[in-house]
Amino acid sequence: MPKYWLRAFAEDGHVSGRWRSGAEHRTPVRRAAVARHFNTDPLAEGERRVALETYLEHHVDGPCAPVLRAVRKGRWPLDGARHAVVLDALAWQVVRTQAFRSFDEQVGRQLFPALWASEAVGFCEEQFTGRALGDGGLWARRR
Repeated sequence: MPKYWLRAFAEDGHVSGRWRSGAEHRTPVRRAAVARHFNTDPLAEGERRVALETYLEHHVDGPCAPVLRAVRKGRWPLDGARHAVVLDALAWQVVRTQAFRSFDEQVGRQLFPALWASEAVGFCEEQFTGRALGDGGLWARRR
């Protein structure tokens, strides 16, 4: 979770939360919702790709931080462009959760083989027949 979101809901530099047991606790913003390398992709050589982190900084968090500050100061309603920036940032907050990533991984594990096979069949159809089988190609001639 970006620090600017946490700061928006902080009191005296702390946010309130609950442990899994249900007990409430206060955490300093600088330590809340921290996971090292959460938005980086590990590489085989031990390096890390930071493309997602860079994208989020430049296209999501950077543009949204000043808009959220304006909202906190009571500047409401937002114009269309600023409203879109906040909605985009909210959507990215969902994508950034571990629950979404687990769901995405499961969907990918189930759908990727079928999608890849469909693409491969389509490519072969085009290569062998010059047109897709479903577009009056080989299958249509056999009927």
